[in-house]
Amino acid sequence: MTQSISLKVPEELDHPLFFPEKETILEKERFAGWSGTIPFEAFPYELLYYNNVETYAPWTKEALHIKELLEKWKGIDSECSLLFSERKVGQTLGLMKQGIGLFLTAVFWMHGKPVVLRDFRAKIESFPNIPVNLAERLSFILARPAFFHSYRQLSELFREFEKQYVKFMIKNKNSPKNV
Repeated sequence: MTQSISLKVPEELDHPLFFPEKETILEKERFAGWSGTIPFEAFPYELLYYNNVETYAPWTKEALHIKELLEKWKGIDSECSLLFSERKVGQTLGLMKQGIGLFLTAVFWMHGKPVVLRDFRAKIESFPNIPVNLAERLSFILARPAFFHSYRQLSELFREFEKQYVKFMIKNKNSPKNV
């Protein structure tokens, strides 16, 4: 039997797009290890970590899960593209939240850090492997998540980030701590 626990949204993750409520409920056992079925817009590992609940910490695994996150985006990207082409803009917000969550997760985890939404600009600007003008571009996307231009910008950020990820993997290929 899985145990659901109520968690306060920590200061580090306080953002109205992802957490309009100040509390959330998670099944603790589901996050004891890695699961590729996790909805990343909710930042479950970070929620548990910032609430001092012992759990799996994927950001400590170098870039182990980044490729999987990038693959998840490809599915979301296809769905968003179809919805925008059919002018069903009202149906894109949920997918865009997932995509933005995946992107933030990939960027932070590749740099060995849990996601921080509060003052994210200062955090990501210190990261060496990020797309150009990332903070400004993400601010634009977060302010208008369901707009077509935000989708195009997010899609482009993923393309640029994937190149950074490949360079990161090549650069760290001979590192003993590489995945």
